[in-house]
Amino acid sequence: MKLRKATIKDADEISEIEWESGYRWNKNKKDCGILVNKIFSKWKDEVYIIENNKIGIGYIALSHENKETELDNMAVRKGFQGKGYSKLLIKKVISLAKKNSSKGILLNVWSRNFKAISLYNQTGFYVIDIKKNHYKNGDNKLRMRKDL
Repeated sequence: MKLRKATIKDADEISEIEWESGYRWNKNKKDCGILVNKIFSKWKDEVYIIENNKIGIGYIALSHENKETELDNMAVRKGFQGKGYSKLLIKKVISLAKKNSSKGILLNVWSRNFKAISLYNQTGFYVIDIKKNHYKNGDNKLRMRKDL
C-alpha cells in the first residue's frame, strides 16, 4: 500500500474512485471527471491518492487558508471501504494540517453518510453547524471540525 501526492496524470483514476465510492452526487462518470478537473485546478498541490498494487483505492483533496485546513473531498472505492483506508487518509490530513500550522480541520458531510460521520467522530471531529435542507432531496449537510 502506498499513499502519495497525486498528479494530473491520476485524474482518470481519481474520477473512477469518486464514481465507485457509492455516493452518487455525480449523475454520471463525465460529471466525476468534471469534479476531478475542478479538484486539480483548485487544490492541485494538496491531492493525495492511496494505492494498493498500483490501483487507486482512495483519495483526499484539501486546502489551507487562514490557519485552517479544509478537507474538500475524500472518497474510497466501495469494495475497499471499512478496511482502514479512510482512517489512513484522515491521518494524512491531520499530519498535513499540523505541518501547515493549522489550528483546525473543517469538512462538510451529508447527514446520511453514517460511515463517514462515525469515522470523523472516532478521529476527533465534532459537528459545529447543520445546514437544513441543503441538498435537493431535502437532506441536511453537517459542518464538522477537529481542533489541533
